[in-house]
Amino acid sequence: MYLDFAKAFDTVDHVILIEKLKWYGVTGQLIDWFSDYLKDRSQRVVIEGTASERLPVTSGVPQGSLVGPLLFVIFINDLPDVIHEQTITALYADDTKLHRTILSVKDCAFLQQDLTSLNTWSRESNMKFNASKCKVLTITRKKTPVNHEYHLGDVNIQCVQEEKDLGVIITRNLTWDSHVMRIVLKANRMLGLLKRTCPLMTDTLSISREVTAYICHGSLVSC
Repeated sequence: MYLDFAKAFDTVDHVILIEKLKWYGVTGQLIDWFSDYLKDRSQRVVIEGTASERLPVTSGVPQGSLVGPLLFVIFINDLPDVIHEQTITALYADDTKLHRTILSVKDCAFLQQDLTSLNTWSRESNMKFNASKCKVLTITRKKTPVNHEYHLGDVNIQCVQEEKDLGVIITRNLTWDSHVMRIVLKANRMLGLLKRTCPLMTDTLSISREVTAYICHGSLVSC
């Protein structure tokens, strides 16, 4: 189960975040520092030299900072507490995944309860799931697996045959065909770009270095 928060880093409630920091034992001058760090911020838009009025920023963690990701992790760190023990939760920044072995319709019902609990947690935390981007991937080799229609709030979650997971395409039968094809296509596009931009390059060693730097390395980084 792949879950997606809508504007995750921009919707972190400052009041709730400060309370969670206190719950984790942050007190004294340090909690005052965090409070001062978050409050009295404002933002505006500048287009062709014309600036809008400043508006107060009452939610979100400062992006591009070293503290921002840490504060977000602290904010969602209690999310797995509302999930059944048999359901595995994987959190990486704003990416959230649920995994559960489905052997019966009862297991499906437990997973749906977890989704309902997460939806409640998100409302209480003033965050929202982007249900249109949440997806279900059934990983199995069975010809007739246990199927179930899951929903998040009033929206049914889309069932997919494959999904990109931190740069790697995961398929329902755990084969590498889709991922390898994607890397090959990307390498071919980069090779075509290299041939068009460097038509006079004839030195074999230079060509080898360019291919390694821009195609092989680039493809590996995308993984």
